[in-house]
Amino acid sequence: MLNQFLSLMTETMLGSAVPFGLIDRHNFTLISANKALEKIIQEHQVISGNNLMQDYPELIDTFKTSISSRASQMLKHGASRQQYEVIPVASSDGDILAIQCIASPYTEPVSTDEPSTQTELENQFQTVLENFPLNAWMCSPKGEMFWINKTSNLFSHDQAVIHDPSHTHWISKIHPDDLPRCNQIFAKALIDGVVVPFRYRLRDSMGKFHWHLSFYCPIRDGAGKVLYWAGTGVNIQQFVEVEERLGERIRQLQSKNESDKKLLWEANELLARSQKMELVSNLAGGVAHDLNNLLFIMSLNAEQLFKALQDQPLKDTANNVRANIKKAARLSSQLMGFSGRKPQSLSAVEPTRLIEEIKELLDKAVGAETNFSVHVEDGTSNVLVDKMYLENSLINLAINARDAVSGRGTIRLSVRNQSVHRNNVLRDYVVFEMQDDGMGMTPEVIARIYEPFFTTKQPNKGTGLGLPMVKNFVESSDGFMQVNSAPDVGTTFSLFLPKSHIDADIAPTEDELIQGGKESILIIDDDVGVRDALAHALYALGYKTVNTAFNSDYALQFLGAGVKVDLIISDIKMPGKLTVLDFVKSLESLNLQIPVIFATGYSADIVINEGLVDHKYPVLFKPFSLAELSNKIRDALPDLMKVGSTPSSSTDKT
Repeated sequence: MLNQFLSLMTETMLGSAVPFGLIDRHNFTLISANKALEKIIQEHQVISGNNLMQDYPELIDTFKTSISSRASQMLKHGASRQQYEVIPVASSDGDILAIQCIASPYTEPVSTDEPSTQTELENQFQTVLENFPLNAWMCSPKGEMFWINKTSNLFSHDQAVIHDPSHTHWISKIHPDDLPRCNQIFAKALIDGVVVPFRYRLRDSMGKFHWHLSFYCPIRDGAGKVLYWAGTGVNIQQFVEVEERLGERIRQLQSKNESDKKLLWEANELLARSQKMELVSNLAGGVAHDLNNLLFIMSLNAEQLFKALQDQPLKDTANNVRANIKKAARLSSQLMGFSGRKPQSLSAVEPTRLIEEIKELLDKAVGAETNFSVHVEDGTSNVLVDKMYLENSLINLAINARDAVSGRGTIRLSVRNQSVHRNNVLRDYVVFEMQDDGMGMTPEVIARIYEPFFTTKQPNKGTGLGLPMVKNFVESSDGFMQVNSAPDVGTTFSLFLPKSHIDADIAPTEDELIQGGKESILIIDDDVGVRDALAHALYALGYKTVNTAFNSDYALQFLGAGVKVDLIISDIKMPGKLTVLDFVKSLESLNLQIPVIFATGYSADIVINEGLVDHKYPVLFKPFSLAELSNKIRDALPDLMKVGSTPSSSTDKT
């Protein structure tokens, strides 16, 4: 009943121009007030800093007297310049329900114009505050929000004044995520007086949140006592949106910068690896060249020693030396392959015969405890490659497979024909596939397996150079590699080498060595050991006339002076003014039509770089055997090799 009554009275008086309010009969606090009374209360607190309904004992005493006397009371209140009529409201049973408070202005007579001037100034100041173009507010020292200006009301409610006796409506307008922090900062300011501006989102009358920046300060009396706090909320939504866009742009730039830094780091890493690769490549190429020369000398001498020996045990020892020289030649070939240089000596290789020749080496590479099998499909085509490089590659893959299965798994080498589309062209390849059921590799490891010096093996178990060598060989042979692997499943390496229609070469046997006779041969090489070894080999083949020169300039002086030769065997890179092409042109300018065989410890790319690209002159790559030398001489001097033929010196043709 009480609530219905109070609601009816409030609704009746709410639109009245007469200041009216209802007071609780127990604690004498304001229950409700119309706009007119609310305005009086707010203006008084703005001017005096006091809460009209709480801070004046004389008004509270008037409420009490009205209750006790059950009669209306009048109070002229000078501080607020209002006269209050206080009337108890009783029910039909005589119970006091509440107290009505009706205010009316009054002024005491004065003899000067000062009070009216003061009132006018206060009204003007109030008007300015109400229409200030920022959200403005005031609160008591306890933190009670007792006044907000018209601008703030219109922003939040689309109404000039909102009746809020509890002074808490503003709480619902602040974004829930911002309220705890705002309350914490402002509560601390109420305690220690330290002002810290803060941001918060405030909901407008349409329900949309806007960012605001709050500035505030305490208002004190002459004694320094805080009367109330006053503050403003500046709408900074546009600035926040610009800030967010700039922040996003900064994040994008930072992300791009991080990406650029990563790219720069990767480029530096790539450059470092490239420089390291180039350094090691040059070192490997140089070492391989010198090693090839030494192996060539040892090989020729070992072959002559083997042929000269009659005692079988010694002959076996010499043959063992020859076999180890061939193994050393494989090492030299690997060094040349790691240097990124092209295969030295291309020849048509028959896969079946190749596998048969290196089967013993493959068995040793995988170990006795692995289950190793080899299968070459019938009709597998030949490939045009450097045979030694291919052998080394297969042995290298076998060793890797052995390590992957820890020496106890299953390894299978298979060879077959396969047609593959590459760059929109269907090509025929011969595929050499090494498969194991070992530990396998993750995609991250697969992405790095061709990096020089990268290895997953234990220290002193691998150098990280094997697969880069294999890859260099395959790609320089116009082929490509594939790898399929998964952890705990196994790995398959596939070498795709172009199919060749050339018949496989068959190396000449010692019985087929072409014996020389009256042919005159000129050796040009700056290495004394190489010259001597080659000369002894030619003498062993039966040649009677062998001349030597330490460079091309010196050789041309011999030839120009009338020395007659039927064949020249020359190194490619030597001290002196003349290059290989200069030497060839000089021979042509002297009208000396002398066959030339070039012998070098360098790889094929050096031969090409020196200009020998038209295959007009045959090339032997050190270390080569007596059989290979004999075969090349037979090809270069077919007429002179005929039985009963008479040597015809080149000078006779001039």
